[in-house]
Amino acid sequence: MTKAPLPKTLLYSLIAAVIALILSAPLSGVLLNGYDFTLTLSTPLKIAGAVLVLRLVFGLLPESWTRSSQVHEIAPRPPRFKSWQFALAALVVFFALASLAVFASKYWLAVLILALIYILLGLGLNVVVGFAGLLDLGFVGFYAVGAYGYALGHQYLGLGFWSALPLSALLAGLFGMVLGFPVLRMHGDYLAIVTLGFGEIIRLVMNNWMAFTGGPNGVDAPAPTFFGWEFKARATQGGVPFHEVFGFEYSSGLLDAFIYLVLLTVVSFTLYGVTRLRGMPIGRAWEALREDEIACRSLG
Repeated sequence: MTKAPLPKTLLYSLIAAVIALILSAPLSGVLLNGYDFTLTLSTPLKIAGAVLVLRLVFGLLPESWTRSSQVHEIAPRPPRFKSWQFALAALVVFFALASLAVFASKYWLAVLILALIYILLGLGLNVVVGFAGLLDLGFVGFYAVGAYGYALGHQYLGLGFWSALPLSALLAGLFGMVLGFPVLRMHGDYLAIVTLGFGEIIRLVMNNWMAFTGGPNGVDAPAPTFFGWEFKARATQGGVPFHEVFGFEYSSGLLDAFIYLVLLTVVSFTLYGVTRLRGMPIGRAWEALREDEIACRSLG
């Protein structure tokens, strides 16, 4: 297959630039000012110009640079990473991400915390939907059970941060087991309807049980501590402020940095566990169930 002629390459480049301009204008060209906004096209035009140049350069490159030859040789199998190499790379990435707790602003730490929470939810949902192929539309209900279990354990049982955290995970898993037994033989649309109903039941109960959950007003959660050191300007739980222990000035971003590091650690261990789970017999059984349930059942 030969390269497109120059006029057609220019046309394709212009089309790509127009598409880039249309997509980038609402994202980078709209400046909000209260209830009003202004539209500036300087940044979208730069993006469109860059897309135009890149598409034009790619279209003018020789075919041998962008397309492999017709005769394909069997490439040797790339060498596999050794376990220590993979572990070293994972540690480098982990500490690089952990360094953001020191250099990132409070705003970006809040964004990263939300991102890690949704990454954790995505990893859990991937086990159900990705590995087993079960359409679970009420997965967020378990998220709500864990969150409320964390807060209510502090309010009614007096649990601290490190005591309520594993309890919330166990409570969410317990609700998953309770829901799993009745719907064990369901699949497809029926499973989706049942799980969707579970998610709605959890939402309605949590929002309307004012005496227990506080309803839309929510409930107080335990403040995170580290070996009894509190991330506040002054200790309120009989502990010692974190910044006084290490002798530096108090910053309101200390709490966000600590939560970010805790979440990063939890996400790292979860990612490792999910990766290992995929190679285990139960993980392979889930994947076989996803690909062909009848064949999987026939093989036991």
